Amino acid sequence: MMKINNINKLMFLFILVLTQCSEDPLDKRPLGAISEEVVWNDENLAIGFLNNIYSRALPGWATTASQLSDDAHGENGLMYGEAQPGSMNIYSGNYKTIKDINLLLAKIGTGTIGTEAQNLMSGQALFLRAHLYFKLVAAYGGVPLVLDAKDKSDIEALQVPRNKTSECIAQILNDLDDAADLLPVAYSNAAEEYGRITKGAALAYKGRVLLHYASEQFDPAQDKGRWQAAYDANKAAVALLSSNGKGLHPSYENLWFDESESNPEAILIKRYTLDQSHNRDAGCRPFIVGTNGESFDKPTKSLVDAFPMKDGKAINDPTSSYTYNPTALWVDRDPRFSATIAWNGAVWPLNNPAPNRTSDLEWTFQESAIEGQADSRITPTSFNCRKAIDGSIEGGAASLSSPTDWIEIRYAEVLLNLAEAANEVGLSMEAYNILSQIRDRAGIESGLDGLYGLQAGMDQNELRMAIMHERRLELVFEGKRSSDLRRRRMYDAINGTYRQGYRITKTASFDALDPSEEILDDRIALEEGINNGSIDLNDPSVYNTYFNTELRSVERFGNIDDDGSAINYLDNYYFFDIPQDDLNKNPHLEQTKGWPGGTFDPLQ
Repeated sequence: MMKINNINKLMFLFILVLTQCSEDPLDKRPLGAISEEVVWNDENLAIGFLNNIYSRALPGWATTASQLSDDAHGENGLMYGEAQPGSMNIYSGNYKTIKDINLLLAKIGTGTIGTEAQNLMSGQALFLRAHLYFKLVAAYGGVPLVLDAKDKSDIEALQVPRNKTSECIAQILNDLDDAADLLPVAYSNAAEEYGRITKGAALAYKGRVLLHYASEQFDPAQDKGRWQAAYDANKAAVALLSSNGKGLHPSYENLWFDESESNPEAILIKRYTLDQSHNRDAGCRPFIVGTNGESFDKPTKSLVDAFPMKDGKAINDPTSSYTYNPTALWVDRDPRFSATIAWNGAVWPLNNPAPNRTSDLEWTFQESAIEGQADSRITPTSFNCRKAIDGSIEGGAASLSSPTDWIEIRYAEVLLNLAEAANEVGLSMEAYNILSQIRDRAGIESGLDGLYGLQAGMDQNELRMAIMHERRLELVFEGKRSSDLRRRRMYDAINGTYRQGYRITKTASFDALDPSEEILDDRIALEEGINNGSIDLNDPSVYNTYFNTELRSVERFGNIDDDGSAINYLDNYYFFDIPQDDLNKNPHLEQTKGWPGGTFDPLQ
């Protein structure tokens, strides 16, 4: 899966010139020094400078985001009320990148680079500045707005107070509007420039910002004017994107592997290659076929139970056409279930099978000799994440280098943003229609009423909960659940609950573990629904003959315990504290209310 990436090539060129520009080897300037005049008179070098900003500013594959929700097992103290001041520090690092963005915006027009190229680079830089400021504001509320290229030797110019949250949001929206005016709907060389920010991405991101600003985290009083602004922005984004060929990818499961400009769902992405890769595939795969296995995104029972049956109705809904069986819990579920989660005995083709297992079957039962302890090689919940995991990548060390792109904004999210805002401004039918589109693409049956399992006649609050539930399922393991819990202040709904999973133990031998060709043939027959001597895991009575399943709470450090730790997300976590080191450097900074010495109100 080799990918040519112009962004990476030009960044390499820029770094190469940085280290070679000094003509005199005894020159006392820093090795990385480069004349500003050279950069802003050379389009390729300026693009290289911008590409370096891209690599630092754009989000990528997050390995811990799901641990900040009830979707996955995790050790993060934030979920258990144990976060210490300064432990959620994303503050100063982002300002270093903002400084370079401000430098580009200030200098791009001072050289001989053409106006069209200047505008394209300025538009991308403005978007990235808006993104970084929104990342800060979502975490802290108002932060100091630094919009000029400051000389770091001018200490007083850098010691500025926090702007109001409303002022920061206004600036973020201004940057996004200016970016949208400068950016194209599509680049002329779409294949080579795939991954560059577009006008559609700017409008979609504006919709996301306004959705967040209208939510309870920033507006406990729920001003309908903010929701109308969010609706208008997301409506405009959907209109522009859909009129230019964007839409839902035909395959929910495979949309992550369509890494071309023709992918209709990809709106904002971060590109990866084998040279600049990530290790999420290794971290999500079973231990035996990935060197970091069992450490990322281990689904909880709460998430497993959240997926409906394939008629779209909840597993406990008596009107469903399908009967849920808690033993064969994967049978007749929403097709997104099997695209997202691997269970004990699931068919999961991976390239590099290991001894003592058939090539395509996943086993998550415990074999530890210590009672109550989870085998360190086995997922503590008995489930693995298979979403966006490329089974064609070789296991072992090779899977440490995955080139699968990260999609930060996809069309489905923009639709769901619009649905949420539509419901809040009283347009329930529009919200219903969007949910139906999402469920139709997922493969859920439409039903005689054409509602894809949705309850008819929901009021605004019921529809709100249905939308948030759909966001959880559709966007699972994309970092959106934790953001939704924060912005809509929904952690109270899961506080006091436990992250749970199953402890599965083998109680009898069975031939599905035998890797011989004879049994492999039996396994193939099993996949085709034929019982030819191998066990039929879809039959609960047969499954229970070979496995014992116990529901357990999952301790943060991998052990399985009857008590566990209850989720306890504290109210002051909705806005983080400014790290003490940054307070010491800037006497004009106020600490956030709710933290020791805090006086800054993030709701202003």
